Amino acid sequence: MNWIWLVLIIVVVAFDVVTSNVLLSWLMVGFVAAWLAGFYVEFTYQVLIAVVLGIVFLGIGNSISEKYIRNRIKNEPILVDKIVGQVFTAEDRIERTAQQKINGIYWAIVNDGETILPGESFRVVGIKENKLTVVKEETK
Repeated sequence: MNWIWLVLIIVVVAFDVVTSNVLLSWLMVGFVAAWLAGFYVEFTYQVLIAVVLGIVFLGIGNSISEKYIRNRIKNEPILVDKIVGQVFTAEDRIERTAQQKINGIYWAIVNDGETILPGESFRVVGIKENKLTVVKEETK
């Protein structure tokens, strides 16, 4: 029955490599301990060792991952999040709703302020239900 632990170790490592999560590899500590204990104890004790050590090291590993790994990885905004806050020029009149091409994509626009005339600037203030929420940009 010792081969079960080796298979579990390989599966967990392969899963972490594929997902680049590195979290489940901490379970491997319990699996290795259970595999080594298999030379001296029964299978039921091996399972107990694997579960207890796996949970303990999973908790330890998660806190280490949070502290040292995940907080150092830069979280880049996705394409649509980069639009929020930007200023664009209206191609057509935007009263309450409209449609306009922005950065090569046609967007449904919901105007939360006064009417925006063609050629005037507007600022994207949010995205809700795949619609850009905009307000007229004040001219200075």
